[in-house]
Amino acid sequence: MKKQWNAVFKIVLTVAAILGISLYITTSQGAEVRAASITQPTPINEIFPDPVIANNVKTLVGKSNVTDVVSQSELDGITRLSAVTAGVTTIEGTQYLNNLAELELKDNQITDLSPLKNLTNITELELSGNPLKNVSAIAGLKSLKTLDLIATQITDITPLTDLTNLQVLYLGFNQITDLSPLSGLSNLQYLSFEYTQVSDLTPLANLSKLTTVNAGDNKISDISPLASIPNLIEVHLKDNQISDVSPLANIPNLFIITLTNQTITSAPVLYQNNLVVPNAVKGPSGAPVAPATISNNGTYASPNLTWNLASFINNVSYTFNQPVTFKNATVPFSGTVTQPLTEAFTAVFDVDGKQTSVTVGANELIKEPTAPTKEGYTFTGWYDAKTGGNKWDFATDKMPAENITLYAQFTVNSYNATFDIDGKTTTQKVAYQALLNEPTAPTKAGYTFKGWYDAKTGGTKWDFATGKMPAENITLYAQFTKNDDPNTNPTGNDDGTTNPNSSGDNTSLPTTGDENTMIPIFVGAVLIGIGLVVFRKKRQTK
Repeated sequence: MKKQWNAVFKIVLTVAAILGISLYITTSQGAEVRAASITQPTPINEIFPDPVIANNVKTLVGKSNVTDVVSQSELDGITRLSAVTAGVTTIEGTQYLNNLAELELKDNQITDLSPLKNLTNITELELSGNPLKNVSAIAGLKSLKTLDLIATQITDITPLTDLTNLQVLYLGFNQITDLSPLSGLSNLQYLSFEYTQVSDLTPLANLSKLTTVNAGDNKISDISPLASIPNLIEVHLKDNQISDVSPLANIPNLFIITLTNQTITSAPVLYQNNLVVPNAVKGPSGAPVAPATISNNGTYASPNLTWNLASFINNVSYTFNQPVTFKNATVPFSGTVTQPLTEAFTAVFDVDGKQTSVTVGANELIKEPTAPTKEGYTFTGWYDAKTGGNKWDFATDKMPAENITLYAQFTVNSYNATFDIDGKTTTQKVAYQALLNEPTAPTKAGYTFKGWYDAKTGGTKWDFATGKMPAENITLYAQFTKNDDPNTNPTGNDDGTTNPNSSGDNTSLPTTGDENTMIPIFVGAVLIGIGLVVFRKKRQTK
């Protein structure tokens, strides 16, 4: 019985532990996502230190004075709060408004949004006209559908990256340059960022639900990303740098378009007396839009503009102002194109007196020519003097406002001259076209040294007085001639006859009949053989 009670006790203890842990986890998680709560009824003005906010809350909860106490349940009943152009400086206390869905605080002096951090029920937040500078506190408000941040002094919109339920977003009149944090906001329908510093529309290319884009007064020159947004109805692009509007031509439902007052600066070109440049302005079909006016008495014959200039000027320009027709609308397209001019000078490249030249604008980089080659030398670079001088750095040095000559300079190469004496070698390093130092003549017993040759046998003898080092490594071989052997030559008598004993040996010549001296030797050998046979047989009989 005791064992049974112990078992029951262990089971109960285990269940209690599990329940306790579960409760802890649940309450901990709840604390992370839920807004703050007051623990007991508290005077309104103690919860909300800003008098404007306190007075608005007083009205919303039906109290007569901001000193009246309010409970958490009463605060939970507030779903909308508004204080516009009211001098609000702090929103402390709003963290207790757990069910707040709409908050309108336009044109105040609010700088800190941290009380909003956990108000995850907010769907509409209007903060325009406040000197916020930083909106990181709203990064987790994923229920937001409308967000107004006009003129809030922000530069970074990274905190908006995960607000994927946003449908309406106002970002105008800020110093924003990068829209890439918006690239994943797939529910966005209305986007306004006029009077910012945006130049790149690429992050918008996949926001297929967009119907309205207000991008006026920016630095946009390329509107091709808009071509992939099929539901666009309204696009505002005035006061940008757009020269080509053809990307808008095939958007099916585009009815409202503004394209006036574009300011375009083309890439600089070199000044010429007879200057010809292509028209940079393209209409919906991609065809050039004819200029309205042309500076400096220029003329136009499509697609080129021409100026006859008597002397250098910094730029020429032309304007355009024509109606352009899209699928559902005809709208004015106007602006000014400025063509900067760069005064041209000549850069001469001199390779040992042979010259080539290029025309380069002042303060521009010079294109580096192909490195020249020279037999026996290594090219070291282009210099502003034939010898010495300063090396030209084509990555950083820019063309001065005058003609220049750059000289190719080289260093002479050295090569190895190897001296081979029957396989044993020594080496000396010799500069190209220099004379070699002639080594000490080698010796070899019984031979006489002939000289150094460019082959082991035969070949050409090297002349150390005139032969100069070629542009390659060489090997010179020691060649010898064999001396005559005095023992192989006959020694003569005084009368010119040959002495047969001149070698000093007493050689006996065979006398007459000695040609058969081999017979006794042969007979002796036979007799010895017979004797051996007889001896062997006697031993066997025993």
